[in-house]
Formats: sequence, C-alpha cells, structure tokens
Amino acid sequence: MRPPHDPSDPDADRDQVLVWIHQGDQACGRRHFIKAIRYYQLALDLARTRRFLDLQGRLCRDLGYLYLHHHNTEKARDLLQEGLRISVSDPVLCFGLLTNLVSVSMLENDYRQGLQRLEQALDLFEKAFPEMSAAPFDMVASYAALYRLRRSLRRVVSLLDAGVNPERIRVIYRLAPPPWDPKG
Repeated sequence: MRPPHDPSDPDADRDQVLVWIHQGDQACGRRHFIKAIRYYQLALDLARTRRFLDLQGRLCRDLGYLYLHHHNTEKARDLLQEGLRISVSDPVLCFGLLTNLVSVSMLENDYRQGLQRLEQALDLFEKAFPEMSAAPFDMVASYAALYRLRRSLRRVVSLLDAGVNPERIRVIYRLAPPPWDPKG
C-alpha cells in the first residue's frame, strides 16, 4: 500500500500523507477504526520520515485520540507526548494534545497527573487567547469543560492528600464525543 519513498520529491510525499489522513478520516466516519488506524499510521510513518512536523503533530493528536477512544491509554500517551514535543509553536494543536492527555490520566485514575495536564491546557489557552472571542468555538467549549473539571480534580487531589484511600474515590468522566460520532 505504501509507494516507494522518493527522497527527491517531498511534495509527492506530503500529498501522500494528506491522502492517507483523508482516508483515515473517512474510515472513522464509517466507524472502520482498524482501517483508520492503519491509514493514520502509514501517514504518521511517512510524516516522521520526511519531518513534516505540522502533519506529524496533527497525526499524533488524531491517532492518539483514536487509541484513547478505544482505551489503549499507553499508545495514546506515547503519541500525544510525541506530538507535544514537536508542536510547541501551535497553541491549537498543543491544546488538543494536552486535553487528550488529561483524558488519558482520567482513564488511568491518575488524578494528580490529570490535574497537572489540565492546568497546563488552561494556561496555554488563556495565554494564546486572552480575548476568548478570538478562539475557535470548539476550543472554547473544551476550555469550559476543562475549567469545570478542574474544580472536581482539585477536590479529588485534596482527598488523596488527606489520606483517603484512592479505591474509595470515584470520578465519573466521559470522553468528549469523537468527531465521527453523530451524537457529538
């Protein structure tokens, strides 16, 4: 499925990455997640090889979210952290990566790490968009959800610090609906 890599034609490789991203997006829309993972992984491998950092960061976020949605937090975390390492100049992408890392921590019941990532995401948003009206709408909705979640996480961490057995703490947390979910 992967064409031979031609080091002399980066434009053709970039176009191929974009084709695979599009095919992955379509597969998600049809709920063919294994196929989507395959397309995204092909795109990510070529983006890494060619150092298309913008596409690599986006793919780390999207493929990480797909793994997160299927509760594979280890793969999701690795991809999301990779994306953060290379996407530091794009606040929208970094916000998405951090938000997904909050979800990883929540699914793993690592509330301290979740609170830390949540604080990073809120701080990044507030610095990038001092005027909230300049932020993309979906980011504002995510910011509002994280802002509300912060209060709960602070209470949970406070209980943990007070010595409450973590097995006695239950936090109900639902992932944001994925883009391919019509209910989202």
